[in-house]
Amino acid sequence: MFLTDSALRRIAADTNDVLPEHLWRHDTAALGDLARLLHKTAREFTDSTTSLEQALARVGVLAETARQGLATRADLHMAGYHQALTDALVARERHIVLGAALVTAYRAWRNHRSIGDGDERHLLLRRSDPAQGVATLRRKDPRTWLVVPDAEATSAFDVPYPDRVVGEVAETDQGWAPTAYTDPQHRQIHSGMAYPLPVCDDLASACRSLLRWWHLRHSDAWRSRTPTQLTPAELAHLAS
Repeated sequence: MFLTDSALRRIAADTNDVLPEHLWRHDTAALGDLARLLHKTAREFTDSTTSLEQALARVGVLAETARQGLATRADLHMAGYHQALTDALVARERHIVLGAALVTAYRAWRNHRSIGDGDERHLLLRRSDPAQGVATLRRKDPRTWLVVPDAEATSAFDVPYPDRVVGEVAETDQGWAPTAYTDPQHRQIHSGMAYPLPVCDDLASACRSLLRWWHLRHSDAWRSRTPTQLTPAELAHLAS
């Protein structure tokens, strides 16, 4: 699964860049003032994330204790709550400052560090929303990519194929054309197990379309239909 590091997750949310963690670790540990600054800021941001989570958890525990006391005794006793809330607000302010510094340092480093797509690239399935997961795209030919969702993506779309091919997306004159299959052989032998889907406006929506198809395919609403037998509303949902 991608973006398990809080610094990488914040960078992806702000810039839509998805970096494999091994590349991130190698590059930010390398020599160079920008790399060192980014590495230092990322570590501080990660520590800040942990501190903020702990501070919010303490506030949550105290608030739940107070809620239970109010429910059982109609009384409100919140010893330590003021200090816990103050600590959480201070941690939040520090986290905001470090988050902005992290993204600024990343953009500066990125301006001097080209990351070519090559034959593999990584894409947020929904812009600025890491919670929807990441698709790894592997080049099949100059205009076609195989699509492999990570575990967070398959959980978000409720499909059973983490880290497996779910189809391909091909660039056409009309847009991006997705074809769903779980085995590349299904595409080659025309076995009826490859499903052409509506053309999408962009690459990310084409990848989402594949996951939405497999969600439908494994639901009670499928009823053994092909994409050509879906309702207009279902087709529109696939391409959205």
